[in-house]
This record gives sequence, C-alpha cells and structure tokens, in this order.
Amino acid sequence: MAQVDRSFIGEGIAYARAYQSQDALLDIGNCDVFNISYQTNRIALPNYRGGGGNRNVRDRVTDVNTTLGLWDLTPENIARATRATVTEVDTTPIVDEALACAGVLGELIPFKHLPDLTVAPVLKTASDTALVAGTDYLLNQHGIIVLSTTNITSAGVKASYTPRGASVIQMLTAPAVELEIYIAGLNEAQSGEPYSLRVHRVKLGLVSQMQAFGQEYLKLEIPGEALADDRITGTGISKFCQMDMAA
Repeated sequence: MAQVDRSFIGEGIAYARAYQSQDALLDIGNCDVFNISYQTNRIALPNYRGGGGNRNVRDRVTDVNTTLGLWDLTPENIARATRATVTEVDTTPIVDEALACAGVLGELIPFKHLPDLTVAPVLKTASDTALVAGTDYLLNQHGIIVLSTTNITSAGVKASYTPRGASVIQMLTAPAVELEIYIAGLNEAQSGEPYSLRVHRVKLGLVSQMQAFGQEYLKLEIPGEALADDRITGTGISKFCQMDMAA
C-alpha cells in the first residue's frame, strides 16, 4: 500500500484559563506560534569491555518548554507576559486634580488618567485663575502642552476632567501565571482537518522585551514551561499534554 500524505501545517485558536480552575476557556487572541520543546539529561555508560561504544545509556527528560506567540495586546495578555496586575480606571469625573509642572514652554503635563476628550476638561492655576485652551495650553490625549508661561508656572495647575475608560497594567507586581491551554487546531495541509492539543499546566515566563516604539506590529513571544499535573493519574496518560488528531 502506498504511503498516504500526512503532512502538517497547524493553525487555529488558543484558549486558556487559570490552572486548577473551572473558569471558562477563553480565546486569548491571534497566535502564530505555540511550540513545545524537550530537553533531556543524557548519561552514558561506556563499554569498557573492548570494541568501543556504550554499554547503556539513559535519557531523562528535564524540561518541557513552551513558546507562545501573541499578536493581540489585550491587558490580560500583557499582564501574562510581564507578571502584571490589571485594574480598571474609575470614570467618575475628577475635580481639581493637582498637577506639578515646571512652567516651561512646550512642557507636557500629563493627567493622572487618560482624559475622555468628549467632555471638555477645565484647567486653572494653583490660585484658581482660569486657563484658556489654545492660549495657555494645548489639550492632547494625555494631558496638556504648555503654550504660555504667563499663568502656567512652577506653582502647578489644577485639572477637572472625566477619565477615559482604561486598564492600568502594573508590571512586575504579580507572580508567574499558570494556565491550562487548549489549542483548537486545524491542519491546513489536510484541508482543515481538526486536531486539538491540551497542555494541562503551563507556567509562563517573562518576555525578553516589549517594544514600545517600532515600525512593525508588536508580537509578545512568551516563554514557558509545561509542568507535571499531578491531578492526572493512570497508566499511559500524560501529566503534561495530550494531542488528538482526526482519523
């Protein structure tokens, strides 16, 4: 019988939830990479009886590493990649937020939160003198740019504005994330045949860099390690991962 083509080009959707939880498995976004790699510790017993070679050899798996490539920079994905905590901004209007500044032309004075520009902010000096947009300052999506130092001085300014809905991501404030990952895959080399990959327990590492400026789409490439899931028992059942392929 001729060998049947079983070539493979994988794509699909990655779902995840917290390890050991009954949370919903949720789509984590556009992924172009999910790799599993293995490292072993090899110990050889040389053949000392003549003729060379080895008498025996042992290969023990030491690491089961993963790589996850993410193109959707949601707050949750950034938090997973940078060990961050995420909180949501309170959009209640803020009155007279005190802002420090140097009183220099062209200076940016950012508000504490990103402003909702559909509601016009009100700016005044520390002594409550009204500031005029277009004369004293230029409003932008982060705060104001100083246009005149007549009223804006090192004494500071006060801003009344409505914060824009936003997520605050505090990087390096949380422990490493452990996830259960389910790959709902399609083999494009076989007309989209389905396959699945369950990785029972993945501990994510830190991204090596997160490029704030660039000319290409930013990709989060998150290293990780598949750890043994001791909840799984039984002969011939993997504590690490399971792959199902359509017949």
